[in-house]
Amino acid sequence: MPRCGDCKNFIPQAANSAASIGMCKGILDEDGLGQEVNIYAEVGDCPKFEEEDRIRTNVSEFGFGQKIRMARGFDEK
Repeated sequence: MPRCGDCKNFIPQAANSAASIGMCKGILDEDGLGQEVNIYAEVGDCPKFEEEDRIRTNVSEFGFGQKIRMARGFDEK
């Protein structure tokens, strides 16, 4: 089952790229702000899910980016 962290709409925390919480820019609240989601949460029937085509787990070359998933359980692709 895909997780929120596998989605293009997931934005990891800027200050801590290994955090398990981030923002979903696909699901917005009434103020237009992204919903806070867990990187490991299963997406289920989320209509905004789009699978990420590139995930980076090795941070020796890139320290931060929207495609960085330092957290355990993600494979480099």
